[in-house]
Amino acid sequence: MGLHVLVLAGGSGTRLWPLSRGALPKHLLPLAPGGQTLLRATVERVLGLGDSVSVVTAASQAELCRAELTAAGLGSDAVIAEPVARGTGPALGLAVAWIAHSDPDALIASVHADHRVADAEAYRASVLASAGWAAATRGLATVGITPTAPATGLGYIEIANPVPAASWRSPSAVAPASLQEEARSLPAFAAAGFAEKPSAEVAEGYVAGGRHLWNLGLFAWPASFFLDELRRADAAMAAAIDGIVAARAEGDEATAAQAYAALKTVAVEPLVLERTSRLTVVQAGFAWSDVGSWSDLHEARVESGESDADGNVIDGDAIVLGARDSTVVSRGGRLVAVVGTEGLVVVDTPEALLVVPAAESQRVKDLVERLRAEGRQDLL
Repeated sequence: MGLHVLVLAGGSGTRLWPLSRGALPKHLLPLAPGGQTLLRATVERVLGLGDSVSVVTAASQAELCRAELTAAGLGSDAVIAEPVARGTGPALGLAVAWIAHSDPDALIASVHADHRVADAEAYRASVLASAGWAAATRGLATVGITPTAPATGLGYIEIANPVPAASWRSPSAVAPASLQEEARSLPAFAAAGFAEKPSAEVAEGYVAGGRHLWNLGLFAWPASFFLDELRRADAAMAAAIDGIVAARAEGDEATAAQAYAALKTVAVEPLVLERTSRLTVVQAGFAWSDVGSWSDLHEARVESGESDADGNVIDGDAIVLGARDSTVVSRGGRLVAVVGTEGLVVVDTPEALLVVPAAESQRVKDLVERLRAEGRQDLL
C-alpha cells in the first residue's frame, strides 16, 4: 500500500480579485510566508510524506502548475489535469481512479494548494495522522482545527467519541519516525456530521459548545474505499470516470475530455464525505488560513510578522501615513499613497483598482459576479 498525496489546485480565488484572476489564480500567487506561491509551499510541505505527490488542476492551469512543480524538484508528469473544471468531487474521483489504475492498494491523502500554514511540521503530522486513520479503519479520515472565532465563511465538522490512539496505523514507510510519532499523538474522533457555513449565531454556538472543528478540506482514504463510496453515491459518475481513465490510459484524450465535460459539478463533501458512515476526524492545532478574503490574508500576514508597527501590510511601491491595520498592494506600476486610513484594503493592478474596508472584503466575490454578469471577461 503506497501513500500518494494529491494537491488540489483549482479555482480562481475570486475573493482576492483583482490580484487573483482566472489566468493567475490564488494558488499561483506569491502569498505564502517567504514569498513562495501557495502551490509550491504546499507541495514542499508534503514532499517526503509518501510515495508520490501529484497536483490536480484544470487543463487551463496545467502548464503554470508544472512550472511550480519543476521549481520544487518534481517532474511535469506529476500533474493530473481535469479537461474542464467540475469541482472537487469529479476531480478527486478522476485522480483517485487514475492512481488506482496502477496501484489498486493505494492510500490517498488530499490537501488544498491555496492554504497558508505557519507551522509546516504540525501540518505534515496532521496529514500523516489522517492517512494513518484511513489505513487503520479502511475508511475516510479528515483534519479539523479548533475554531478560534465564530467564522461564517468556513465549514465545520461535529465530533463524537474519541478513537484510541493504539488503533492508529503507520501509513508511510518513508516518513520520519519522529513525525509518525507526532501524528500518532494527535487526538482523533468519530465524526458526527458536517455543517456548511453557518449563521453567526450558530457559529457562536459551535465555538462555545466545543464539539465542532473547522473543516480544512484535508482528507485521506484507501483508493478502493473512496471509489466504492463514489459508486454508491453516484453510480453514473463512477462509471463515467472509469471510462475516462480507460480512455486516458489508451492515449485517447479527446474521448476522455468529452466524457469528463458531461459530468456534473459538485464538491467532494456532499458527494461522498457527508454520506459515509466511516469517517474519522483528526484534531490539529497549527495556525492556518484558507486565505478566503483580503482580510484573511491581512490577518495571516500580520500573525507571521509581515506588517509594520501599525499593523499595515505593504506590498510594492506604496507609502502609508497615519494608517493602521490596512493592506496596500501596488502592482500597477505606480506609487500608491494611503493617508489616515484604518482597516482599509487597497489593491492596484494594471487593469483595476480595488478599495474596500477590510470588514467588507467578503463582498469582493459579489463584485466579481457583477463583472461576470456585465460580460467584463477582460477583468476576470
